[in-house]
Amino acid sequence: MSKVEEVSLKPKTISDPEAAHDKKPRNNRCCCCLITTAIILLSLIVLSIILAFTVFKVKDPTTTLVSTKVTGVSPRVDLPTLKVEMNITLDLKLSVHNPNRYSFKHGTGQSLVYYQNDQVAVADITAGNIGEKKSSGIDATVIVEADKFTSNTRGLISDVAAGTMRFDVYTRLPGRVTLLGFIKRHVVATSTCHLDIQISNLTVTSQVCKNKAKL
Repeated sequence: MSKVEEVSLKPKTISDPEAAHDKKPRNNRCCCCLITTAIILLSLIVLSIILAFTVFKVKDPTTTLVSTKVTGVSPRVDLPTLKVEMNITLDLKLSVHNPNRYSFKHGTGQSLVYYQNDQVAVADITAGNIGEKKSSGIDATVIVEADKFTSNTRGLISDVAAGTMRFDVYTRLPGRVTLLGFIKRHVVATSTCHLDIQISNLTVTSQVCKNKAKL
C-alpha cells in the first residue's frame, strides 16, 4: 500500500506586510479617541467642580436691622397693684442683602420680639423678590403690650424702675433661589438683634445685631 500523505488541517500563515501596516493606524486612532474622550470627561468634571464652588454656590441672604424707632407710652409701675402699664410700638427698618448671582424670592417672614425669653410681639413680613447681588429695605411694626409679660413680672418692674429695658428681635425670612431656570435651592435670611431702650424718652441707647439666628 502506498503511504497516505498526511495533510495538515491548520491554515497556512501568510505573511502580509501591508495588512500589518494597516492595523497600526487603526490602533493609533482608537488610542487617540480614548485619550480624547478621557480628557473631555476630566475637563467636564473639573469644570463642574469649579462651577459648584463659584457660580452655582448658593449663600444664605443676610438680614440687618438698620434702625429702630420707639413710639407709644412710657412704661410705669402702678404701685397699689405692682403692675406695669405699658404700650410701646417698635418701628423696625430691615435691610435684606442677596449675595447670590440669582434672584431671591422669599415668602412671608416674621420678626419676633422677646423680653427675657418671653415672646411679647410679632410682626409679619410680606413676601417679595430681591434681585441678584442687591439689597432691599423692609419695614415692620410691632406693638409691645404689658399683658404679654407673663413669666417675669418682677424682672420687668425692676427694669422699669432702673429706666432701661432690653429686647431681643429675631427675624426669619425663608425663600429660594432658582439656578438656570429649573434648579431650586432653599435659603433662609435670619438675624438677631439686642436692643436697649431708655424708658424715660423711649430712645434706643444700644443696638447690636448678628446675621445668623436659629428660631
